[in-house]
Amino acid sequence: MNLARYFVWLLACLLAMPVSAETDSERAERLFEEGYINYQQHYTPRALPKLKEAASLGHVEAAYYAGEIIRQRSVMTQTAIDFYRQAAEGGEVYAMLRLTRKDVFCGTTRECDPDEQERWLEKAEEVALARAKAGDTEAMMELFSVYWSEDNSEAFDWTKRAAENGNAFAQYWLAVGLLDEREMGFYWTDAGRREDIIRWLRASAENGFPKAMEKLAIMLKDQGDFEEAQYWVEKMAKTDYYHAVLNAGALIMMGPDIAEVLMPSLSYEFEKPRPVEGAALLMALHRQTGKEMALGFIDDYRDYMTPEMLEAAKERSKKLLVDTPILYYEPKFGL
Repeated sequence: MNLARYFVWLLACLLAMPVSAETDSERAERLFEEGYINYQQHYTPRALPKLKEAASLGHVEAAYYAGEIIRQRSVMTQTAIDFYRQAAEGGEVYAMLRLTRKDVFCGTTRECDPDEQERWLEKAEEVALARAKAGDTEAMMELFSVYWSEDNSEAFDWTKRAAENGNAFAQYWLAVGLLDEREMGFYWTDAGRREDIIRWLRASAENGFPKAMEKLAIMLKDQGDFEEAQYWVEKMAKTDYYHAVLNAGALIMMGPDIAEVLMPSLSYEFEKPRPVEGAALLMALHRQTGKEMALGFIDDYRDYMTPEMLEAAKERSKKLLVDTPILYYEPKFGL
């Protein structure tokens, strides 16, 4: 009996002990992760306070994204500069590059010091180059941005090196941003260029990058490779990328009917429509984002669906995309 009482007392003591408090570092990382997800959901009013607090606790990347949100809202302000400077001093290369924008600084703020801006550019190259040479593919992409700002032809080479070393974003950017849109690199024929674009998009898609899946599916469909294009539509449906899920849901729901409902050029020549499966995905996407376009596709196809189909889709949607933040995959160093 005494032994039993002892264990009861011991258990009570353990339950009464305070749970170890979250450290500043842990809190900063949690706030950054939450803020970053909100940023990628385009919920910047939610993201900014979390990123600011994380930055106040010393989180370097949070300071960079806080600067990004403030700058994107209007123009470069002193507050944005302060966040960029904090991030740059912590080693964030993209923040260093923001601080080199002479046109912005001299035009919208009083922080117009060409010598300081030149020093940040040199520092950005120094930091990125050291890590890139050590095999860091993220640093290789940072180096792309450094050299691109200087019109240095090595920008293309570092992107290709990052792609060859398996960086999914680099593979996507090499295909879409450099080979396709800017037509960089030498090719004897347009067919040869297109073949390389598809090769790098496929590599990125296989590495799980949903923007590459969507672009690859479109290019394959346009050249008549419907079987593989359909495969990537199915893969798109299982991602967390808004546009990929939206388009996959519509294509799965309508199947071959999409040619009649919307336009022939959108057809992936699916064998049959899967209205319940596709509509359920669109309903779940609307639930998670509040975006009306998902329901708009269902309205476009409503004449092809029975009330029973719509009810079945509604029930099925309750199990889809649960606890899945829907993201936009904005690049870290965009406009």
